[in-house]
Amino acid sequence: MNDRERAKRFAAERERRLREGIRLTADTGKEVRTQLVKAQKSIAEILSGAPSDYRRWQLVQLQMSVARALAELEAGANAVLQSGLSSSWTAGVALIDKPLASAAIDISADLFAIDNRRLLAMRRFTTDRIVDVTVKLANTINSELAQAAIGTQTPFQAAQKIAGQLQTGGLDRAATITRHQLGTAFSTAAQERQEQAAAILPGLKKQWRRSGKTHSRIEHDLVDGQVRDVDKPFDLPDGTQLMHPRDPAGPAKHTINCGCSSIPFMESWEVMRPDRQDFTPEEIAANRQKRDIANAL
Repeated sequence: MNDRERAKRFAAERERRLREGIRLTADTGKEVRTQLVKAQKSIAEILSGAPSDYRRWQLVQLQMSVARALAELEAGANAVLQSGLSSSWTAGVALIDKPLASAAIDISADLFAIDNRRLLAMRRFTTDRIVDVTVKLANTINSELAQAAIGTQTPFQAAQKIAGQLQTGGLDRAATITRHQLGTAFSTAAQERQEQAAAILPGLKKQWRRSGKTHSRIEHDLVDGQVRDVDKPFDLPDGTQLMHPRDPAGPAKHTINCGCSSIPFMESWEVMRPDRQDFTPEEIAANRQKRDIANAL
């Protein structure tokens, strides 16, 4: 197998592994959403079944019913996320191992399992975030119910506010947690595996690949295609350095909701100079900054 053929197989498998990481995040997000929608429905049924005048209803009983629904949400969403984190961690390792193996370089037998202490820390952190979501929802819902019970707002107004909080404080927050935590697990595992592999495989480097989102961070688009030694950070235009996308050591403005990737890159196999991916016509049409960058380039 010559270098051109190696590069072709390596790139194809690398793309498959990237898509797998994205799929895992999307599938986990759907499962978490299912848990949240279930909680929304349950709470809506609890409220609709209460008398129109909450003062004729025991407030504590109503709050306890809501608490049970939120407890079920917490347990279900946490179980889904814990499973998703483990799968994303494994997929991050595969992002390094499988493309190399497809190019007839199987080094997995020469490497040991990466330290999973970071994964365990992520799992604990994610559990805390889900608990935080349900606690804040409970506090908000209880407050709205109490106001309805003392007559400072109507039950209908309370129900409307609760529905809004279940969307913004529940669905939206959980979606952000899911994307960020699974993406972090994926990229962290890939970085640690690359550090192992680079010690025995000369020429292995890493390359920043932008997310392709229409409204992505321009700094991340500008760094697209940048190649670095595995143990060196990527350099963003504003001076920020990140070891990989969603680097926990990086500032929130560059990590939260980032969809970029760090992919393995074999310098000796590249037959052409690596460069940034062209913006799609849809991206250029929808984002003026991207249109300006494309024109400048």
